[in-house]
Amino acid sequence: MPHFTPTMPDVSVLMVAHDAEKTVRRAVESIQNQTLRNLELIVVDAGSSDSTLRQLETMSERDIRVEVVRAGACSRQEGLDLALERARGTYLAVMDPDAVMRPTMLSAMLALASDKSLDLVIGGFTLALSDRGTPLGERAVATEDVSYPTQHDFRADSWRLLSSGQLLPASAKLFSRAWVTSCGARFSADPQTDHAFVAGVLRDVERVGVLSGECCRVERALVPPRRIGGVPNSYLRLEREHNVLLGLYRHWGLDGDAASMGTLQNRYVEQLVACVEEVCGSRAGSSAAEQRRVVSAMLGTEHARLAVSVARPMGSHVRSMLVPIRSQNVALVCAQARLLSLLWHGRATDMVPDLFV
Repeated sequence: MPHFTPTMPDVSVLMVAHDAEKTVRRAVESIQNQTLRNLELIVVDAGSSDSTLRQLETMSERDIRVEVVRAGACSRQEGLDLALERARGTYLAVMDPDAVMRPTMLSAMLALASDKSLDLVIGGFTLALSDRGTPLGERAVATEDVSYPTQHDFRADSWRLLSSGQLLPASAKLFSRAWVTSCGARFSADPQTDHAFVAGVLRDVERVGVLSGECCRVERALVPPRRIGGVPNSYLRLEREHNVLLGLYRHWGLDGDAASMGTLQNRYVEQLVACVEEVCGSRAGSSAAEQRRVVSAMLGTEHARLAVSVARPMGSHVRSMLVPIRSQNVALVCAQARLLSLLWHGRATDMVPDLFV
């Protein structure tokens, strides 16, 4: 492998690592072994306390395409913004230390982007989830090749990509750096996910293509749920992200489009049910009265009332919760959620995949 520092790399890969000593070497090696050689990797160490930084610096010494940035304690989103500021590539890709790129991922994406003069290439991925070391299953998220001839064609078809889980993650995508710069997208627009960054890129993007198949594999461990005032952090993220999506589709003039709005409402209900289970499940750790209070507040919002009235979710698990939710029978909702959380434990791969990517 030629080791050199390109003055104008075709692709800058952005990564943030924190205490990732078990997976980071494999992730970096999957980038180093890409069939595309003219690339750079900018990896920000976010204050690791294990051997992550030492591993990264050793790999950087052997391959000067790898730049390691010591950022100290910072969030993933802050670290990605820092890496973005240092990027020099014509295109950008985002990689996590628990993911592995297929060897041809970047070359295939770059070929499509160059051939069609695209601002954005969307690929597929495999999501493998685990909970405290126990595998929960895998899910392939991919669609067929397509290059949208117009901005309108992409917008009108974006609901399919949102439904599959491919639209919002920054992973398995190739972004034109010039376009990212011109639209001012920043990862720190949302403190928890890359989705607001991607929404900023999507807002006025014109030239988009989709590459068939899975470009990378993401092996994600579930993290313990957090709550703010008894409300799951996942629910606060849901409300924030739903507002972003509504604003995006309104900007596109698709707030009256049945397919687009149906997908948004289905997605909201699927995540809402997951949040209810988080509050009422076997590991909730709160009193029944507190569970009813939190669930009642979540079900009583304008977003929830509209979504459950029109949603047609595919999964039987979510559909089984619709009747008690629509009737606003909070006690029954909580009881049903407790039962389902026991019967369906380990069904995480049936949920919206971009919750985890």
